Amino acid sequence: MRPQTPDDVLKHQLQTLQVPPTPPSLPFTTNALLRDDSPLSPTDHNQDLHDQFPASFRIGEDLHAPHGIPSFDLIECELSPTRLHQRIRFLWLAGRPVPPRPLHHQLLLGRDIFVSERIDLHLVWGGGRIFIKPIPRYLLNPDFWEKYLLSPDGSRTHLRQCAMGFLLSYVALITYESDFRLAAEKGLIPRQLSWSRWRRFVREMLHAQGSKEQHLWGDVAERFIYGELRLNRLNLIEVVLRGPLSRGFLATWTSFGSFYQYSSAAIIAGTAYILLILSAMQVGLGTTKLADDDVFQAASYGFTVFSILGPLGAVMVVVLAFVVALLYNMIRTKSFEAKRSAQLAYEQDSIRTAEEIGAPGSGSNNCTIKVQVQCCGL
Repeated sequence: MRPQTPDDVLKHQLQTLQVPPTPPSLPFTTNALLRDDSPLSPTDHNQDLHDQFPASFRIGEDLHAPHGIPSFDLIECELSPTRLHQRIRFLWLAGRPVPPRPLHHQLLLGRDIFVSERIDLHLVWGGGRIFIKPIPRYLLNPDFWEKYLLSPDGSRTHLRQCAMGFLLSYVALITYESDFRLAAEKGLIPRQLSWSRWRRFVREMLHAQGSKEQHLWGDVAERFIYGELRLNRLNLIEVVLRGPLSRGFLATWTSFGSFYQYSSAAIIAGTAYILLILSAMQVGLGTTKLADDDVFQAASYGFTVFSILGPLGAVMVVVLAFVVALLYNMIRTKSFEAKRSAQLAYEQDSIRTAEEIGAPGSGSNNCTIKVQVQCCGL
């Protein structure tokens, strides 16, 4: 048995050392939207925080109105890119693990900035567009972080990491004052925010307690490790994982007309390339050396047959894809309509039962029920 060396003893001590976990701390302490000379009272502050959330949000296909206190369902819907985290193993195909480039550079790349409130579309680009989610005002409020994102038991770690990654993406997007002006023009930042306050906010985000630099990228959600994501690669990942009939990450074609236009352009480009090759072969057959070459003669014959059948086969594939997509969408629409009608019928029965129990024989209640049933198409 080899005797223990001092390095072995030190290694064993480090392995057995129990270091208590460091509780999460606020990434910043200054509210960048408030002037120092105009603090809000607790009542006004709570009301102002509630007004910073959307008027409604979706869970599945249903609309929900947030109550006075922001629910964690709403916060998760706003901050957590669930679809991207479900494909996290394949995100390296769609983007690099580097921060996004500044807004002015996005314009240099020929990308128009489009506002999207969907967190999963944040920094997704394609077709000369890049989608960016505006900064919600509550994310610049340290009180919101303390009440809703920090938890000693770690139950809200994922939401905090999503919020941290989202803010750090903006730290990278708004680097220069020109980026700040672009963000204000596009409505990406609150109008109360000034350039000087933004610079102070960024300094506080990147430096802990004004001195020691934090390694913040190690404490962000996995999606935000990757910066800009290619839309066509995300669509390809969805098609490979969910099948050719999936709608993709974001529909590239909004109608069958646009689908035909895109497919026709590809077929026309392929046909033009085939014609170029046929012209070259025709010139080759006019020469003495290639005219007597059996291999070239066989290749010319095969490619001539392919040039006839290839475009025809491509057109048939496009037509078949159109028919399959049309039937698939019709079946899905009818299935969803039946499911939705059954759900609405159940809700209307519940309303009718409650009205009959609460006020039997009430004409106004019966009228309300009839109107609701008629509006729902039941």
